[in-house]
Amino acid sequence: MIAELLAWWRIDCLPEARRMGYRRESAALVVRHRRLRRHWADHLARTRAALLASAQRASNDRTPPKRAWIMGAGLLHDVPLAELLTMFERINLVDVAFAPAAHDAARRHPGRVACVMQDVTGLIADLSGDSTGAPALPEGAWCASVNLLSQLPLLPCGAWLRQGMTEPEVERRGRAIQQAHVDALQQAAHACLIIEYAQTHPPPGPADMPLLPGLPTRLAASGWLQHDTWHWPLNPPGETELPEGRAMQAWSR
Repeated sequence: MIAELLAWWRIDCLPEARRMGYRRESAALVVRHRRLRRHWADHLARTRAALLASAQRASNDRTPPKRAWIMGAGLLHDVPLAELLTMFERINLVDVAFAPAAHDAARRHPGRVACVMQDVTGLIADLSGDSTGAPALPEGAWCASVNLLSQLPLLPCGAWLRQGMTEPEVERRGRAIQQAHVDALQQAAHACLIIEYAQTHPPPGPADMPLLPGLPTRLAASGWLQHDTWHWPLNPPGETELPEGRAMQAWSR
């Protein structure tokens, strides 16, 4: 509890996102990352490798992008920053909440690394809409979405439910948020999308539950290439009553 409070105090968060609980969620993730570092090591390494593979592919293009726009990078746990700095002139770390490590990186690399505090859904400040307010991605940049897609609707949808919105409408809006994010990446010059595709449990637990049903098929049909899959033991035995993981997929275009 004390560790989480200290982490919360050090998190820099967009004010409207703080009111929805993003600062608390980020602090909890910082503490869990510290506690479960050994269990999460392979997941973080595979995430970094997927980002590097996509970035290298973009760098090999005839007109390689000079800028990287990395969404979900506020804690910097899974971003291979040193390697990416050899490929891009500027790197923007984009999130609604930033840990000290991200700000420290920006200070170490002035003019090359910057923390961009931005809500990629465009909804946090005004929940009266659905997914139409999402800001455009920078033209000509390599854009990455890191373990973000299944998380984007969670807090907005929770807020809508508390406001009394019907579950079918909340679910529709949640899907619209995710689709708008994928559509934005589809317009990027080069993109990487790392997703938590399904919730998993070890035998004899419940069957895997897709978190993004149908998305891989739609991505493949839209020209995306899947270049890695792995398992993330999100809640290893002893962390929660029922161990739980995530089936991960990395896509690029």
